[in-house]
Amino acid sequence: MAAKLYGADNAPLKIQFITDPHYYSRKGGTEGKAYEKAEAKSQKVIKDSDLVIKAGFDLLCADTSTDIVVLAGDTTRDGELASHAEFIEMLRDLKKRGKRVYVITATHDYRDGGVADGYDGDKKIQVPAVEERHDLWQMYYEFGPNEAIATHPDSMSYVVQLAPGYRLFALNDDTNYKPEGESGSGYSDDCMAWILDQLEDARKNDQFVIAMTHHPMIAPSPFYAIIGKGDMQRNHETTREIFADNGLQCMLTGHTHIHDISVVETKKGNTFYDIACGAMIGCPPTMRNITLDPAHAKVDVETVTITDVPGLDTGGKPFDQYMRTFFFGMISELLDAAATDIDHLAEMTDAFSVPGEKVKKLGWLIKPVAKWLNKLTFKKAWRLCKKENGLSKKDIADIADHRVVDFILELVQNLYCGDSPYGPDTREYKICCGLLNVIDAFLNTVHFSIGKVLKGATSVRGLVEPLLWNPGPCDANATLPLYPLYDDENPAPKKAEKPAFDDPVRPSKKGPLVLAILVLLVILVLAILVGLIALVVWAVVAIVHAATTGCIGALPFLF
Repeated sequence: MAAKLYGADNAPLKIQFITDPHYYSRKGGTEGKAYEKAEAKSQKVIKDSDLVIKAGFDLLCADTSTDIVVLAGDTTRDGELASHAEFIEMLRDLKKRGKRVYVITATHDYRDGGVADGYDGDKKIQVPAVEERHDLWQMYYEFGPNEAIATHPDSMSYVVQLAPGYRLFALNDDTNYKPEGESGSGYSDDCMAWILDQLEDARKNDQFVIAMTHHPMIAPSPFYAIIGKGDMQRNHETTREIFADNGLQCMLTGHTHIHDISVVETKKGNTFYDIACGAMIGCPPTMRNITLDPAHAKVDVETVTITDVPGLDTGGKPFDQYMRTFFFGMISELLDAAATDIDHLAEMTDAFSVPGEKVKKLGWLIKPVAKWLNKLTFKKAWRLCKKENGLSKKDIADIADHRVVDFILELVQNLYCGDSPYGPDTREYKICCGLLNVIDAFLNTVHFSIGKVLKGATSVRGLVEPLLWNPGPCDANATLPLYPLYDDENPAPKKAEKPAFDDPVRPSKKGPLVLAILVLLVILVLAILVGLIALVVWAVVAIVHAATTGCIGALPFLF
């Protein structure tokens, strides 16, 4: 029997995908210094979240080609009871307007201790929040669980028959990974067994499975896999392998607020897609249309951007551009803090899912690098790696005075918004990768592994290069090919070898030179220090000698 693509006898099915609305009730306070301080270090809209979400829901309802909306968690800012109550009413209104709504909850939807932050003038206060995570199951029961054909109450996961031949696996991964008493995002052994049973049942009934969970299962970049490791789903490498080898090809995710599509292939040759979506109230303020079409062996992914938010003052800019400007300002402040104030940097990085404690530990490295970057122009960077990048002075004339740090700001924005455009044919790529090759050459010369500082990294270029361009599926709009399920009896066909990457940037041989320069600088600094110490010793001896002989007034450096 040949390998099979399940659900291929059915008409296409379109769904609308949203995540991380982070609704905040104005009852928690929206004025005063305490609120302004919280808003200043937030990468998302807080007090006007109701306006943004309403605008997003209006866009959903304007599209009458589907009645299915799925939401992958973080319905509220921090689990405030008032926020849940008001957001649930918005979801009920969405259903009244003709949509079927399927929800899972996540990390920001409850709080240990049952309180969240509120604001009253200059004071930060406490407001009531959901304390028991499982209370959310009943609170959102009317948005999915009530239609479920199978449930796993402990994890608050469920399966819904969306249409003939299509099943939604709503997999709540929040604090469900529990090996030997630990907890974290992911799935317990019992939950995994249930999921595998449901996947087997779906295969027996020739169902195409689309799933959603909150935490990412493929890192949007190698850099994020290291700095944001705590935000990845626990055990995600193993779990996605199991899912793909049991017929689950497409997973919708949130949490990172990053607009990304990533793909991996298992050892058996099965494909797994992680389709992440930006937060409605963040940058980018996006939603997705997902059209499942197994009959034609494809999934079409389309981005819908919130550009107009009635009632919100954006200074005349479309909302998405307003959020980019706001976000760009935050990142600029972040890079300035990296060069001047590591403690302030650590406070800010929490908003980007980078632990402040990790930043403080690496402060000794971050600060000098940031200071250097703030002064670096493309012309200076080009000079440092002329042999590596192969560009002439004429080639870079129009970008010579551009600051590299501003380019880095753009790369961070592109990480969140998707599809950075600087491929191997661009000057920016050649200069950046040339400089990275020099850095890697130096590290290799001193036999220093970057992995000792950033676990999992193999080279500096390997970390940074994926921020320059996207060789995989387009993050915004893509057609993703679907494949039959391969196993031992039906192995994947051998794929044609990909052509070798023709690297336009030469490897660097400057490692020993950089080392020699640094050694000379160290020797020079030591020589200066020795000279200063000798001068001080001489002065002290001279003063003591003069004092004991009564000739202190004769010392040439005293008046």
